[in-house]
Amino acid sequence: MIGLVLAAGAGRRLRPYTDTLPKALVPVGAEDAPDVLTVLDLTLGNFAEVGLTEAAIIVGYRKEAVYERKAALEQKYGLKLTLIDNDKAEEWNNA
Repeated sequence: MIGLVLAAGAGRRLRPYTDTLPKALVPVGAEDAPDVLTVLDLTLGNFAEVGLTEAAIIVGYRKEAVYERKAALEQKYGLKLTLIDNDKAEEWNNA
């Protein structure tokens, strides 16, 4: 089974946090925590916990940030990640 993460939307209501990051990479929890997690971290961690070995992530808005972290996320969670570009993310959000 392959997990799917919809991470293409702009997250405009989370600005200024999403001015430079997609909402899936905005840190959640206490800022002074030793290992600050993101929504994407929590989701991929859950996938790994239930035994998934692959996940597809639909990216769009600020997708470069997800591409930059892909290898580290794969290593951290033991998942093979496939990033799928949504070229209409700015216009259609995650649709």
